[in-house]
Amino acid sequence: MRLAVGLGILALGVVGLGWLGRAQYAPYLQTVVTAGAAQAVAGSVHGAQVAVSGRDITVSGLADGPAEQASLLAALRSVTGRRVVIDQLTVLPVVAPYALTVTAVQGVMAASGHAPGVFAREQIALAAPGEVALAAGAPDAAWLDAAVLGMGALRVLEEGQLQIVDRRLTLSGVARTPAQADEMRASVAHGLPAGYEVVYDLTYLDDGTPPAWRLLHEAGSGARLEGKRPMGLSAQDVAGALGLGTVADAGTEALTGDAGAVPPVLAALAPWLAEIETLAVSVTPDGTLVEAGFGAGADLDLLASTLGADLAGTALGLTLRLSEVAASGADGDRRQNAATGRDEVLSGGFWLPAAAFTPDAATCAAEVDSVLSGQRIGFVTGSARLDARARGAVNALAGVLAPCLTQAGLRAEIGGHTDSTGSDEANLALSLARAQAVRDALVARGLPGAALTAEGYGAAQPVADNATDAGRAANRRTAVRWIE
Repeated sequence: MRLAVGLGILALGVVGLGWLGRAQYAPYLQTVVTAGAAQAVAGSVHGAQVAVSGRDITVSGLADGPAEQASLLAALRSVTGRRVVIDQLTVLPVVAPYALTVTAVQGVMAASGHAPGVFAREQIALAAPGEVALAAGAPDAAWLDAAVLGMGALRVLEEGQLQIVDRRLTLSGVARTPAQADEMRASVAHGLPAGYEVVYDLTYLDDGTPPAWRLLHEAGSGARLEGKRPMGLSAQDVAGALGLGTVADAGTEALTGDAGAVPPVLAALAPWLAEIETLAVSVTPDGTLVEAGFGAGADLDLLASTLGADLAGTALGLTLRLSEVAASGADGDRRQNAATGRDEVLSGGFWLPAAAFTPDAATCAAEVDSVLSGQRIGFVTGSARLDARARGAVNALAGVLAPCLTQAGLRAEIGGHTDSTGSDEANLALSLARAQAVRDALVARGLPGAALTAEGYGAAQPVADNATDAGRAANRRTAVRWIE
């Protein structure tokens, strides 16, 4: 009996010790498995996480491609004491070549392509939000450093693009100046990781060459600027010097160098702009070239002398070239003169101011008086040759007379008058020759010759005292008399 009781007690003790050993050993075994699992994933690229329940290991997080996934699972399966390994890894695709593109427009950057991890993607997004996917295949751990360096360089450009393909960076776009681009290159070269290269494809807002620019003006379309102007010289400055409301700016302004001023030659040209059909003013370090085209009837020899005198001393190395520009179009075509703002009509190859009145005897008389009081038809001293500035006045007179003679059916006499200097015979002959010259110029502009006559009055009809310079100048005039 005692033996049976003793054996029972012994059996109970063995069972109890077994349960006690098991209860103490299970936590110990889990600790061993946990430590082994942690060691197995310690070198993972993206920091894979493990969780151990008993002897079961669950691995999660990112695997840097299928190769790393297989390596991690193999390491976990070799952990002492583990029972099963549960794979919950997200496996990144492997891409080749490994590329990222970042564009910059008006200071805003956007990225597309791939990043090797969450942290890298977040760093890219701070500078350039966009569609960047996680992927394996980055050439090395320095890839993010190279990308951040490239984005910093891209931000220096006015606009551009960064492309990273494996270890090759390509920076293209527009830099402000070559000096600024050189500073950017030096900064990139200093920070570029070993094994990486950079290729540049840059243009410049200012290429560092001296300013060289042109003003182009056409009577029918207006003025514009081309080329590179000195720093501080604006299109509005040029417009103001020429007396224009606006000048189109198709050029650029230098970003370095000395500040520029409006060339005095432009102000000297302003009074002539209403007479000029085409104008090109080229300003370079070598000098200034003025090319002016005048319409039909221009006396280029006189214009060269008179305009040349007006421009003298306004620019170093000044060259003046004049030409006659034939009007294109048919009689009756209309345009607005950009310099004067007036509507003009084509007649006989001449652009004449378009009449803005209904022609009748009283209105025509008032309009002609207004033109002749505001614009003098001048002649070369002692001759019947119209002077360099007379063409515009004759055009203005023709613009008024045309509807009066054609629509209203009026007839007019062009009268020539001189001062009292010289003999009566000479003055009479000169005044008739001058009146005839004006009549011929009007007929050339399309006015009906049958409705126009010419007469010379010499000094017989003064309107002022010939004893003064001002009086004599007033008496030397062209007048219009209406014929019943």
